[in-house]
Amino acid sequence: MKIFNRHPLPSAVDEHLTYFTTAEANTFRELVRASFADVGRDVTVSADHVEDRTGTTFGLWNIGALCAREEVQDWADLIDDHVERVTTPTRELGDLTRDELEARVHLQLVDAVSVPEPEPAGYARAVAPGLVEVISVDLPDSVVTPEEDDLRTYGALDELGARARANLRGLLDSGDVAVEHVVGETGGRFIVVTGDSFFTASLALLLPELTERFSAESDEGRGVLVAVPFRHELLYRVVSGSDTGAALDDLFLRARRQFRSNAGALSPDVYWVRNHRWVAVTSTDGRKPTVLLETGIRDACG
Repeated sequence: MKIFNRHPLPSAVDEHLTYFTTAEANTFRELVRASFADVGRDVTVSADHVEDRTGTTFGLWNIGALCAREEVQDWADLIDDHVERVTTPTRELGDLTRDELEARVHLQLVDAVSVPEPEPAGYARAVAPGLVEVISVDLPDSVVTPEEDDLRTYGALDELGARARANLRGLLDSGDVAVEHVVGETGGRFIVVTGDSFFTASLALLLPELTERFSAESDEGRGVLVAVPFRHELLYRVVSGSDTGAALDDLFLRARRQFRSNAGALSPDVYWVRNHRWVAVTSTDGRKPTVLLETGIRDACG
């Protein structure tokens, strides 16, 4: 039986890794400390990250979310694999030729907090509150977001941005993503797009091509409801039909659940996208899930 079939009391939930109970979080942190020690890294373990003697920090949220979905006896192997990846030197951006870089750049949708201040990626574009579009490079062992100066050594940013969009479109055309038409808990119909690529959720940047390709729909001016809970999944529903209001609620339910339980979390919210403008129509501020009625989304869904 999976450990998360239990329903611990709210007081037992860890304050920082909220998918764990306090006891589970402590077990997880000790396994992380031991795994870093095994690769020769002495780390200080804090509530939501670890730090080695050089001052390098490693966050715990994503690997913790991955462990939270598995049996406790599997955690050590999962953590060992993760620690090996984050501590093993990868191929550097400077090792790539221009042709190699152009083949690997993609537009990527990332959580705004993952772009540090001051922004090294000066070309980053705010898409919506909490979400940023950047140019990332798919290296064999990782996906990196280069600094602006590093990218400029390979050419003009607008040219690289166009290539990054074209490569993302290649994923749209590749057949490497799965498309599922689902009916949610309250009866709303919507589309789920999933894939192994780290850029799967970033396909949301290709509206309206996305809806035309996967569901043969256009928004007819009323827009599209979109959610990107984590990097391997996006959800959408064209604003049309009597069940659109129910679909909004169902999108929000699934987005919150997937955001909390998967690595690579992006956003728990639903966005209303019209004419390439993204507006958040839900909020989880204060941990109280809310549909933002002042956006007019309920009227549009009616």
